[in-house]
Amino acid sequence: MSNLTDLISAGGGGGSLPVNIILGYSQTWVPPVDGNICIHVVGAGGGGGASTATNRGGAAGGYCKKNSLAVTTSGSFTVVVGAGGSGANNGVGVTGGITTVAGTGLSSTLTANGGTGGTTNSGGTGGTAANGDVNNAGGVGGNGGGGAVGITGTGDSGSSNAAYDYRGGSCDVVGPESLIGYGYICGGLGGDAFNASANAGNEGVTSHSPNGTGGFLAGGGSYYVDYNGVSAYTKGSHGGNGGGGGGCTNVSSSGAYAFGGWGGNGIVIIQYLPA
Repeated sequence: MSNLTDLISAGGGGGSLPVNIILGYSQTWVPPVDGNICIHVVGAGGGGGASTATNRGGAAGGYCKKNSLAVTTSGSFTVVVGAGGSGANNGVGVTGGITTVAGTGLSSTLTANGGTGGTTNSGGTGGTAANGDVNNAGGVGGNGGGGAVGITGTGDSGSSNAAYDYRGGSCDVVGPESLIGYGYICGGLGGDAFNASANAGNEGVTSHSPNGTGGFLAGGGSYYVDYNGVSAYTKGSHGGNGGGGGGCTNVSSSGAYAFGGWGGNGIVIIQYLPA
């Protein structure tokens, strides 16, 4: 699972009902046909922190799921999709926006809060969720990598379990986009960390999600450099939808050259269920 385009392409199928309806921006949604739907609501990820000394990842947004709801074409829903938090420039990342769904037949608004941004001292705190049949908190930001969205429980945190390997957190249900549908979703792997350290050698990326960007619902990897005299822009990687942005440390240069990665935008996925 790599990106939103893959997910959209997964929504075909040969049945008479739409399978995956992707709502990536705020809107009023009217059911195209009568039936029973499942609603997945994901808050936006927080931006990564950045500095000349430490880097901390942004946290993932919360995950809220309504297992089944009867809808008709006369109903309507107000959908608000949160924007991903921007990464810091030598400071604290911005908190991700809140994603909500309210409308006909829902007794309470389905809410998935955004993850907070990473700071120079601690990773962001995962967004919470409310009023669904499932309400999971997002993964916290790690020492460098961004947190991931949790489908079965609290999301995975950005990795901090090995020196210079501060990759983003992975979704707790990893699978191909072809599996998404009929009340089920899955995500991807966290982004690689990149390290250019005078002490540890130039390790480059690790064998995780390529190019540092988090997969769907996963966190971005961190960027770390401490070679003296490096006066270049360095930036943590972005989170996938709902994932936290990776942190950035540029020890060797001015803080103006260190940027955290952006958190991923929220998303709403509506799936018609078989009769």
